[in-house]
Amino acid sequence: MLKNYFKVAIRSLLRHKSYSFINIFGLSIGFTCCMLIVLFIQNELSYDRFHDNLDNIVRAHRESRFDGNVRSGVTTPTALLPTLKKSLPEVQTGVRLFNVSNFGPTVVKYENRLFQETRFFFADSTFFDVFSFKLTQGNPKEALTQPNSVVLTKSIARKFFGAEDPIGKNLLIDNRREYKVTGVMEDIPKNSHIHPDFVASFSSLRASREEIWGSANYSTYLLLHEEHNLKAMQAKIDARIEKELSDWITNEGDYMTYKLMPLKDIHLKSELNEIEPGGDIRYVYIFSAIALLILVIACINYMNLATARSSERAKEVGLRKVMGAFKAELFKQFMNEALIISFLALILSFCLVYFILPYFNNLTEREITFYLFDNPLLLWGSIGITLFVGFLAGSYPALALSSFSPSVVLKGNFKTSQSGTLLRKILVVFQFSVSMLLIVGTVVVFRQLHFIQNKNLGYDKDHVLVLPMDREIINNLSTLKTELVRNPSIHHVSAASESPTEIRGGYSINVQGMEDDDYRGITALSVDYDFVKTMGLKLLSGNDYTITNFENIKGEDDDQYAFILNESALKHLDLELKNAIGKKATMNGRSGKIKGVINDFHFASLHKGIEPLTLFIEPWAFNYVFVKTSSGNITETLTFVESKWKDLFPHRPFEFEFVDAQFDQLYRSEQQIGQVFGVFALIAILIACLGLFGLASFTATQRIKEIGVRKVLGASVFSVVTLLSKDFTRLVIIAFLISAPIAYYIMNRWLESFTYRISVGAGILALSGIIALMIAFLTVSYQSYKAAVSNPVDTLRTE
Repeated sequence: MLKNYFKVAIRSLLRHKSYSFINIFGLSIGFTCCMLIVLFIQNELSYDRFHDNLDNIVRAHRESRFDGNVRSGVTTPTALLPTLKKSLPEVQTGVRLFNVSNFGPTVVKYENRLFQETRFFFADSTFFDVFSFKLTQGNPKEALTQPNSVVLTKSIARKFFGAEDPIGKNLLIDNRREYKVTGVMEDIPKNSHIHPDFVASFSSLRASREEIWGSANYSTYLLLHEEHNLKAMQAKIDARIEKELSDWITNEGDYMTYKLMPLKDIHLKSELNEIEPGGDIRYVYIFSAIALLILVIACINYMNLATARSSERAKEVGLRKVMGAFKAELFKQFMNEALIISFLALILSFCLVYFILPYFNNLTEREITFYLFDNPLLLWGSIGITLFVGFLAGSYPALALSSFSPSVVLKGNFKTSQSGTLLRKILVVFQFSVSMLLIVGTVVVFRQLHFIQNKNLGYDKDHVLVLPMDREIINNLSTLKTELVRNPSIHHVSAASESPTEIRGGYSINVQGMEDDDYRGITALSVDYDFVKTMGLKLLSGNDYTITNFENIKGEDDDQYAFILNESALKHLDLELKNAIGKKATMNGRSGKIKGVINDFHFASLHKGIEPLTLFIEPWAFNYVFVKTSSGNITETLTFVESKWKDLFPHRPFEFEFVDAQFDQLYRSEQQIGQVFGVFALIAILIACLGLFGLASFTATQRIKEIGVRKVLGASVFSVVTLLSKDFTRLVIIAFLISAPIAYYIMNRWLESFTYRISVGAGILALSGIIALMIAFLTVSYQSYKAAVSNPVDTLRTE
């Protein structure tokens, strides 16, 4: 019997090739999207899961409130780890990490090989006790115990030493100190939230000999015992930190503490400025919903077309029943057809995933692999979903078809039921509602990105070259400036401790007129005297820096500091523009006067508002050179800068970025989401249109005699096309009315993460509706036009 079912199903599929193609191709696209999204979600959820002690590793991060402002950050002081180890019995051990590359690339030299490295870390000797990074050479217990020792990844070892054994070799770091290679570890897995290429011993740093609370530049991870209670631990930490910092925090309501976050939550659930950009659990949920909706749309296609074709198969069912077929046997036959279509679609989708995955990886900037038999969850999940989809998509048509009465259908009196027609309309409305939701999402994301990229940031980010610098370059900065500005294409040269796209320096400041112990939190940036001009900042009051300010800062007379505040800092410090200039100020031991006030400018992601900022001059803190160039002759200008750089600083490779590229990188995640949204919206529309195409074809076939009569009576092609299209057009309009408020709510929730954002107005919603309507109309009109231009003689010949 099963063999007979299979034969009948294959014959039916081959007899109706276009119908079969629409169903198989539509389902395979749905399966392909689901599999790609599942692979993406698996990859996102796999971060840091390879650590043996995953469930017992937590990361401490800073949380504070001063002047009513709550701030958080991943950096912690050197005193935190030893304090927690002493005071918390739950702590087995811990490790401090210092990503020195946050302050600019590290220059690493071996013999004549010279590179700038951006993943140079320092770590306590317990690094390999906490994390499960595997050493291929060296002893994990001893590799980081001695000062000036370093462990490399295998890739870095090959890069510097080739086939040589790296153990015992020395690397010159930043042209100052040699580090001995004491170990080689496997390359860090891609699904790790940190990727150090170099791990040097923490004991190499002067900070390792201090336990202080006032400087927070380090990440602290704890390895806990099996028995631990994070909630109880947090209460102990809060109490201990309050005691440790009681002399510093005196204002009522102010506090500082350190929260614990499980290692497995960092990649997807952290909203902090992590060592590396992480993912977002919200996008995992969104993609999961998209996968489900696209799969449902594909199933709807099958149900729609199968029920629509019921009248064509009615006589087949009647004859089978007359010949003795039972309802259950007919149900099995039609379910068998649905399952065959589903499994053919599954096989096709496996092939599609294999070919599409490289492009998907490029789109999402991931390195996802597809090894079906090494991924049992995907393999058996795909089979299970295929069975479920086959049953779901085939159940209603099978029930409907197997229930036909032979006495009715064999007399030629069978007509599609009103309930079946209503169901198909409901399903079409659902398909296009989902499609329009995705269209709105795509339009909103790209509109928001366009808004961000074209918003006036308060400074000029275009054509500004960023070059990492070191102490030798700082000492020769004036020479570099003199040489570069000789080129007419170079307008200004400046230096600062951080790039204006992400200024993170946290300080506290007291200004004349405030209580002596009233220090308020502020972000600060060390700059040279040309920074304001180079970045195109606007001076609102007072004076810009001069070379005199630069020369006065020698570290000997703290009273020579000059501060330039932004507008938000004035409000934060209760100052007015007209009387701020000349007031004395003290910031973390630096004393001086307020010299000027500049306009507010965005020095972080537009997810955040503009915070209080002060500029000050401190040359030894500079990490980057900024070169403002004209818009033309970029290639020649870069060649000129490179030649001067190599002449003046042969010890450091010439590597650069542009400020506008750094700015764009802040929104790389949103750009990816927009692109993925766009792709899936297009796929959803494609699948919906496939179903609509088939349904329109069936409708035109069913009404072919009516069309013939109308044409004989003088109906035009246009009137016939309009007649056949209006019902589907009406359904798309209903879908728009349903999807518009849902899309408005969802996208407004997404935009809430931006302080500066667009509004989801009627124009965006109307645009999505027009796009969907046009696509649907073109899809239906093709079939309607074919029917409208057919010869009525052929269609009415049998009447």
